[in-house]
Amino acid sequence: MTTVSVVEEKGSFRLVACDGRFAVVEARAGQVFGMPDDVGGGREGATDTPDGIASVAHWTGEEEARALMRDLSGQGDQLARRIW
Repeated sequence: MTTVSVVEEKGSFRLVACDGRFAVVEARAGQVFGMPDDVGGGREGATDTPDGIASVAHWTGEEEARALMRDLSGQGDQLARRIW
């Protein structure tokens, strides 16, 4: 079993860490998806478990993953403001 820690969560996005690596995933309806979703050619999901997260995560350094988390969270906030 893989040890994945959730470092931060905002909306459907999670900043996760494993073995000194970081990634952002999106969790929806019991599935997780690697972010950004254009890496690797598609939106393949996995079960929302530590092993599932590890299988879809696009691992990177902490600074890059935190920047992606900020960007994605900001986009989600802007969309929510437009809808409501």
